[in-house]
Amino acid sequence: MRNLSLTTIGGICGVLTTASFVVGIAMMGGSGVQVLIPETGNNGLDWIADVDSANGIFFVGAWFIILGGVFALVAFVGFYEPLREAGAVMILAPVLGAVGMVLVTISHLIPIAMAYELVPDYVGASGATKASIASTFDAFAITSLVLNYAGDFLVWGVVTPLYGYSVLKTGAAPRWIGWLGIIGVGVFAGLLNALSPASGVAEGLSFIGFVSFFVFMASLGVALLRRSRTATVAPA
Repeated sequence: MRNLSLTTIGGICGVLTTASFVVGIAMMGGSGVQVLIPETGNNGLDWIADVDSANGIFFVGAWFIILGGVFALVAFVGFYEPLREAGAVMILAPVLGAVGMVLVTISHLIPIAMAYELVPDYVGASGATKASIASTFDAFAITSLVLNYAGDFLVWGVVTPLYGYSVLKTGAAPRWIGWLGIIGVGVFAGLLNALSPASGVAEGLSFIGFVSFFVFMASLGVALLRRSRTATVAPA
């Protein structure tokens, strides 16, 4: 542990972020539940039905997504060490990254709690009780969506483009990773995801940014691990 640098930790966690989300999304999809955060109204009721008919794989996949969020938080802190020479403004990246990932993680934890508690309560209820539970469900669902939008905007629209800029500025990783962070994530995920509630086209295109973010995290993680290994071997 004494010889483990912050750069190495950040690189490892960058790769594990992508791996955890891929495994989690695949397991959730395989269980029949397509999204972790439900919508309100009839779409929310469909989510309740999907979760009720899903097996334990859904919950395992959901916890993998939570784990991926924790890895991303640590990765943003670790990325700062080799990229801080891009300028004093870079201190904002790990701070805002941590804030953003905390918001995103909370937005993912709330639906898991809903699946454990509200889903079976709703399925077993009837009449006015069922309507009351549905109202409570909608309140938690919209809270999760708002938290997720806020966290995603910080992570995709601010933090990732900052790290992309720092890659171009310092040359600590291949330049294409920097442009991927600025354009692929900053524009397609950060900007278009913020516009998605008002535009179906923006929502569709934002999926490109969603994928780009995980490619960015994994590729920057690998690049920093190689950099860290080279820096360790060079003195010898």
